[in-house]
Amino acid sequence: MSGNRYKLVITLKSDLCMGSGYSYAGIIDSDVCHDACGIPYIAARRLKGCLREAADLLGISKEETSDIFGKPGEQKVTGIHIDNAYIDHYGQLRSDFEHLGRDCREYITTQSMLEQFTTVKAQTKIGKNGVAKDNSLRYTRTVNHFSPFDPEEELCFRADVTMPEVSEELSEDEKKTLEEKRVKTLTDIASALRNIGMNRNRGLGSVRCSLVPDAGEESAGAQKITYLENGVRCAEMSDEDAQYILKYSVRNVSPLVLSTTDDFKTEKYISGRSVLGFFAGAYLRTGGKSADDEEFRDIFLRNKVKFGALYPSHVTERGEEHIYYPAPAYINCLKKTKKYVNVSRSIPRAEQECAKRGIDAAYASGQGNQPKRLTGKFVCLESSADRSNILVTEPATDIVYHHTKKSKKQAAQDGNLLYTTEVLRERQSFTGEIRGRGKYVRMLAELLTGNTLRFGKSKSSQYGACVPEGTPVIIKAEKEKKVYSKGSQILAVLESDAIFSNEYGYTVRCSEVREQIRDSLDIVEMQCSTDCDERREDMADCYSEISSGVLTGYYGKWNLQRPAVPVVKAGSTFGFKLGEDLVTEDDIVWTGENTGEGFGRVRIIENKEDCCIQAAADDALPELTTERPKAAGPLFRNIIIKEAEEILLRHAAEDRKKFSNSAALGRITLMLSESMAQVDEEAQYRDFVTRIRSIKKEDVKEQAGKLLSQWICKGDGFGRCDLNYLPLVEKLRKPYELLCGAEGMAAPFEQEMRKLWSGYLMAVLVQKKYNMKYTEVSHE
Repeated sequence: MSGNRYKLVITLKSDLCMGSGYSYAGIIDSDVCHDACGIPYIAARRLKGCLREAADLLGISKEETSDIFGKPGEQKVTGIHIDNAYIDHYGQLRSDFEHLGRDCREYITTQSMLEQFTTVKAQTKIGKNGVAKDNSLRYTRTVNHFSPFDPEEELCFRADVTMPEVSEELSEDEKKTLEEKRVKTLTDIASALRNIGMNRNRGLGSVRCSLVPDAGEESAGAQKITYLENGVRCAEMSDEDAQYILKYSVRNVSPLVLSTTDDFKTEKYISGRSVLGFFAGAYLRTGGKSADDEEFRDIFLRNKVKFGALYPSHVTERGEEHIYYPAPAYINCLKKTKKYVNVSRSIPRAEQECAKRGIDAAYASGQGNQPKRLTGKFVCLESSADRSNILVTEPATDIVYHHTKKSKKQAAQDGNLLYTTEVLRERQSFTGEIRGRGKYVRMLAELLTGNTLRFGKSKSSQYGACVPEGTPVIIKAEKEKKVYSKGSQILAVLESDAIFSNEYGYTVRCSEVREQIRDSLDIVEMQCSTDCDERREDMADCYSEISSGVLTGYYGKWNLQRPAVPVVKAGSTFGFKLGEDLVTEDDIVWTGENTGEGFGRVRIIENKEDCCIQAAADDALPELTTERPKAAGPLFRNIIIKEAEEILLRHAAEDRKKFSNSAALGRITLMLSESMAQVDEEAQYRDFVTRIRSIKKEDVKEQAGKLLSQWICKGDGFGRCDLNYLPLVEKLRKPYELLCGAEGMAAPFEQEMRKLWSGYLMAVLVQKKYNMKYTEVSHE
């Protein structure tokens, strides 16, 4: 969307519970929305719903409301784009958390981060007699009113808002007038929004909202495109009419909901059809462009440009990019030993057969160790001369709760419905390519850079936003011939869904699909050596495994559902034994219908003799980060200090020694409590020592001195606070100094630990008190 950008600023005036729908039995009944790092946020769809309610309260007409927010139930985007509301410096906080090493993650966890921003509140229901009702106790997590960075500063959330596009048919003055009217209306709506979230009539969710112009940093502009010809970097493409490949990556900055036949599930990769839709919209938003242009028809309607899907990807610590494609049907995982096997080849059933063939016994498929399909998985194959290595992954997903109010589409009696949907978690990388004539590919690369890409459902709020990652690369298509020799076996693997047709319409019959793929690749096939009804392991030269599905969608221009089309699903595999040499210009070919929309992408793989597929080792998480946090240092400091407190409390609870005089124990506890009112730990310690020395009874004074010498200081018990307990928390020194400390810092590790002495000693005294009570009760 090319409209002007604003910020919706939400300042908390009380604690807030923007419920996520999750609960944890016996611990939390209502949880807040938070990300994978434990940082709370306000979900955009709920925020947009609250703004709609505020518009109704202001009496804004339905026409104006629809102009601002879009029409309910409309699948195309017509209103504002609104993103999730995050706290200030959210991006840097998340980056600090994600760059933690394993040693630090032992203490800095999602839960410990969440505890820095939230509090768990308990509430119960009181009956008419003033007594709490049975089974009515509930625990609710709320976001704290004040910031963990500054206890006197109210916590503030900010959401990006992009205004709707203004029609190109209007004059400049009309555009300006309409934009000003929309901004004023939305500003009034934001100002009227005073309460959000749960229990807003019980003291929670009081906020102050305002709409301000986006004062963020200026964009650095579109990144320069890298051109490569024959592997050599060049300034620009030499022949715009030659075939080129645009390779690019995106990262989703918000969750993705990609349509499938199941309304509550999401596709695990971004289809070529969705990619084409984005570029078509971006093309039409460019000044002077129209859908009637010959250029538009060539690129988006005539299959002269092939828009590949965006697949999950990962860049290793060594800088190598791994792209993961839907798992081929021929790769299975053994149920017990978790070994990967090529099921188009003969798999040994017994360990004795493995020994004869020189194969690890773990690859034996007998005794319940049968092969299983990698359903829903994505793989990256690294092929060598004699074998294949495999990396397996599955995109991270979450389950999100949503609540529809008074929806006419639902069958609920009151029109309300609570439902869940699966989403692709944010901050994942996807890589794809676009193939076509050089001038078209260059133009699409320019549309890509500097834009926000939006895919899938609910693109106007909370979901669908992606940003380009890295530098787009345009490579001249190689013309080097690839030859697969006569008698060798190849596998044709679908890396995207494919559409096939015959004289009666669409088809997903295995024999017909296999024949069409064979013809499209110009394969001269050797006669099958076995009957296809026999066992799979005996038919490697004519192996086929297919899965089918139904393709649906929505055509935004017509505002209509697309007709359902049967498709052959990605991962379907077809084996061929070559009767003649097969010559191709690439190991990627296209087959079937609608190839311009990314359907029918086929990869040719030479079928190895060995049935074993080795699992490749991926890069491990670094042992410990060497970068200091730029924004999250105060949070990490609080977490580590709290961990130190818990270590000391657990150690104090392990003491089972009895104090000889309960009255003296109570008196010492009172002295410590009064001393804790002093301004700092040194003053507290001096005051407590002074009070102990004032005790007239020598035996009581001696016991108090022993307490100090045993738990706090060294010597006779009346020296300085020497941190006798420091060895208990010594393991926290390294993460503390790495994440929180700095040269010349006012609070080094020892000083922070010294502040814990009074709470530690109080825990010891309380434990001794309960030990004495337990002993007295047991004697009775």
